[in-house]
Amino acid sequence: MSLKARLALFFALSIGLALFFQGALSYVAFKGLIEADLDRSLLFYARALAEGRPSPRGEFAFRLVQGGAETKSPNFPDLPPLAPGRYWKEGWRVWVLEAPGGTLTLARYEPEALLALSRFRLVLFASGAALTLAFALLAGHLAGVALRPLSRLTEVARRVADSQDLSHRVPPEGGGELKTLAEAFNHMLERLEAFLEREKRFTRDAAHELRTPVAAALAQLEAAEGGYLSEGEALQATKEELLRMKRLVEALLVLAREGRVTPVPLDLAALAREEARAFGVPYRGPETLPYEGDPLLLAQALRNLLRNAFLHGEGKGVEVRLSQEGEDLVLEVKDEGPGMPEEALKEAGRPFFRASPKPGEGLGLSVAKKVAEAHGGALVLVPRKPTGLTARLLLPANPRLTGTP
Repeated sequence: MSLKARLALFFALSIGLALFFQGALSYVAFKGLIEADLDRSLLFYARALAEGRPSPRGEFAFRLVQGGAETKSPNFPDLPPLAPGRYWKEGWRVWVLEAPGGTLTLARYEPEALLALSRFRLVLFASGAALTLAFALLAGHLAGVALRPLSRLTEVARRVADSQDLSHRVPPEGGGELKTLAEAFNHMLERLEAFLEREKRFTRDAAHELRTPVAAALAQLEAAEGGYLSEGEALQATKEELLRMKRLVEALLVLAREGRVTPVPLDLAALAREEARAFGVPYRGPETLPYEGDPLLLAQALRNLLRNAFLHGEGKGVEVRLSQEGEDLVLEVKDEGPGMPEEALKEAGRPFFRASPKPGEGLGLSVAKKVAEAHGGALVLVPRKPTGLTARLLLPANPRLTGTP
């Protein structure tokens, strides 16, 4: 059963029950008024009997049972003995009273009252059923109007699933939660579309970049087989291409982790000092600085920044600095090379983007950026004057790690 049908049924049942209870109360009240009026007339009749003035009206009758003797009016109906109380018997309103030594039964023939009650019940049931049906139809229409945005959302979701086209959008109509849901669904589609586009571009670029060293290594081996290169030259060239592919694979694996980190306590100062020593550049900063993060990823990010400084900064004035600015720890690599154009700064950090024609994979800054974001920070590139570039890894002193397993 659809949501629209369930809502219509719910409203119809609710209204039907409300009308039923209202009708039942009205019927009880109406019946009580009729019975009270008849009981008053029977009371007047009893007083008239007590005064020796029997009612001349033929709809009244009595039966007195006293001391085993029975006295009754000629028109008294054929009724069995009844306990004291009030009854309806075959069109008669009967009131049984206790009398000295027996009972006094008063009766009034009033079939019109029973007919009126029967008609009242019929009207109540008919009007209740008609109103319930009308409200059910109205509820179905109103539910359809109210759920129209949800129906459109379902239709768009089905089209997206069938066509795999994420460009579809839901018109943000209506109001309240359904409009909010439509806007959230559209935002989700936009995010998915952008993510899918990035994934396609990344996969295409990764395939191209991985194909290049494989093709180059194969060409070197074929050249050696053809006698154009010596085995030593071919092995050296092949080794260089395989090392390049290894760096590519490592970078791609870091990016494929989608920011998942394994935080452990570490000494960030010792990590920075060790990487600076490995590249033969000075380290400036504290002797020790406790931190909680992923040491492998942080070392990889710093290593990439240092490689960039040597490749594109020509190795001039390279140094590693570690400091604290407010609530952030700043791990930066400075160089005095030619720097980076303003346009390139906007694209830096995008996978496979190269700011210069020099050889490289175009993934160094992407990996560093991803590592910083995984630790709740960011990568900032700041031009130096007159020349050079400062690559800054901003790391929160109290990291809010993303994607932690």
